[in-house]
Amino acid sequence: MWKKRPKLFIISVFASLLLVALAGGKYNVFSIWELYQQKKALTEQVEQLRIQNQLLADQIRRLQEDPQAIEKVARENFGMARSGETVYRILPESADTLVDTLKTGKK
Repeated sequence: MWKKRPKLFIISVFASLLLVALAGGKYNVFSIWELYQQKKALTEQVEQLRIQNQLLADQIRRLQEDPQAIEKVARENFGMARSGETVYRILPESADTLVDTLKTGKK
């Protein structure tokens, strides 16, 4: 049969090799696509980390050079105040107080 149709034999062999190359083995099309997707995700993550790194470097530079930046951080993060200033903290309502307000209509 193959002697009568050499083109069919060559096409069959080529198709078989192509199928093995695409779907079989360790480095098939599917694993290469998955690796490409992983590379793309890692590249995006690296870019986000570069941006974050630049923001942190800018913040370090500001804290080293600008006394007002230090004061802002001290006030916002540590609740510090100058002498003579009063710091007021507004606490969120607790769940119990909120339930009582809904039941009675009074605070």
